[in-house]
Amino acid sequence: MHEVSIIQNVIKIVSEKAIENRLTKVTKVSLKIGELSGVMSECLNFAFKICIIDTMLEGSTLEIEKVSAVAECMDCMQEFPIDHFNKLCPCCKKFCSNIIRGYELYINTIEGD
Repeated sequence: MHEVSIIQNVIKIVSEKAIENRLTKVTKVSLKIGELSGVMSECLNFAFKICIIDTMLEGSTLEIEKVSAVAECMDCMQEFPIDHFNKLCPCCKKFCSNIIRGYELYINTIEGD
């Protein structure tokens, strides 16, 4: 389960940024995760609850915003939703390799006192 190592890195980064900004307690962490990232939200939530024990994030909440996968056809300039198995342009039926979003995995916001 690579979600544990992802959350451990999130906690490290959030803690460093919280200290830089003179926060003593983090109350909320918001992540943006693309649907093609291969990360399972349920596993992230579980790992978060376990890994924040005895850290400045203990008692905080994790908010996960899912980012839908979208590609752009370079032939007809059409943007369209994609998934892991279908990256064909609905207009011209050509395979599209220009993925605009869907692979994101980053810390969006941090809240605290």
